[in-house]
Amino acid sequence: MSLRLQLIRSITIVLVGTLCVGSVVIYWHAVRKVETEMRAAISVGSRIAANAIDDVDEITNPRRRMELLVADFNGDRHLRAFLTDANKLLVMTSQLAPPEEPVPEWLFKLLGGQPKSIAIKLPPSFNGQGAITLQTDSRNEVGEVRNDAKLYLTILVVFCVLVLIVLYVILGRALRPLQNLTVSFAQIGKGDYKTRVVVRAPREIAQLESGFNQMAAQLLEMEQRNARLREQLETVQEEERVELARNLHDEVSPLLFSVDVDAMTIRQHATEGRTIEILDRADAIQKAVANMKINVKAILGQLRPAGLAELSLGSSIENLVSFWLSRHPEISFSITVPDCTWGPQIDSAIHSIVRESLSNSMKHTKPSHVDIHVEEDLNGCLIVMITDDGSGLKSQQSGGFGVIGMKERATLLGGSLTVEDRSEGPGVVVRALIPTSGERRSRAMGEVSPV
Repeated sequence: MSLRLQLIRSITIVLVGTLCVGSVVIYWHAVRKVETEMRAAISVGSRIAANAIDDVDEITNPRRRMELLVADFNGDRHLRAFLTDANKLLVMTSQLAPPEEPVPEWLFKLLGGQPKSIAIKLPPSFNGQGAITLQTDSRNEVGEVRNDAKLYLTILVVFCVLVLIVLYVILGRALRPLQNLTVSFAQIGKGDYKTRVVVRAPREIAQLESGFNQMAAQLLEMEQRNARLREQLETVQEEERVELARNLHDEVSPLLFSVDVDAMTIRQHATEGRTIEILDRADAIQKAVANMKINVKAILGQLRPAGLAELSLGSSIENLVSFWLSRHPEISFSITVPDCTWGPQIDSAIHSIVRESLSNSMKHTKPSHVDIHVEEDLNGCLIVMITDDGSGLKSQQSGGFGVIGMKERATLLGGSLTVEDRSEGPGVVVRALIPTSGERRSRAMGEVSPV
């Protein structure tokens, strides 16, 4: 059952209970009113009868006077007068005023109660002429009470119906935003994070709708960020594959070719019995294999920076520098990195930032010197700076995913990253601020000297 129907049902139960209580009150009031009217009627009737026969000196015919007194009560709405003779036989009775509407017998029994009677006290001159008795009849009063009860109950019923109608309409309008939210949540569940709800509801629901819109906006932002990360990951993977293929082609493939040539030469010298030449070719093969080991180790250092857990942040950065130094011996590097660790998450982020910065610098700016500096300030914040003296940002391609990746790594750790041209000369400065818990695990607590 919907919330709207549950509220309507609960309020209907309350209204029905109100009608029942109102009906009991109306019944009690009706019984009291009939009782009060009958008491008043018989009291007034007895005084009228007493006054009518009080002047004994003017009465010449007592019997006639008694008949006229009974006739005076014809048309009365609540009283009937009875005239009986000395033998208590009924001689005459007055006629009640007919009710406007017939009263059901069950209602008369329910509200009328027992009739009240009173005998009129007659003067001595009426002795032997009979007796006059007044008796109440509540049919007319019950009819009036019934009409009043109908009016009261009609008002109550109309009020309850109007209340239910108004509540139904108001609840429909008030709960309509919840229906919209339900539909919007279903859209969110299907992955449509662009859905929004219009905030035009009561304050409580409006706060819920505002919270929903904020949640949807954050989910959309996260979805877009994930899309950028997926695209960046694909780009980085492609770049790594290209770089790996280039390294294998430029470094390992010539060495393998030379080994193949030397092996063929050894076979030829063996058939000719030229031992000295064979030894020279064997030495050449050993040198080629040693160079291949160095190149393969450098490639593995790029593909598997997990050495952070085994070496240290400083040592892993030294490996990165060694990789690029073997390809660009004309470039000088200086490294200032504490020989300690801030945990695998922060160390990995710093390693990735340094690696991406070096890669961008080597590819685009063609520097002659690169400085890598990592330190922790007094506020427990890591400062990572990679500075080169190359051609600057204007030589780099715009919209690269490398910078986006570095910024997102710093942001995920609660930090920030900027990439800008140097102010004191040509080159680029990559500056990252990464907050730490203030607790670092030292390995040697030294600094690596410039290379």
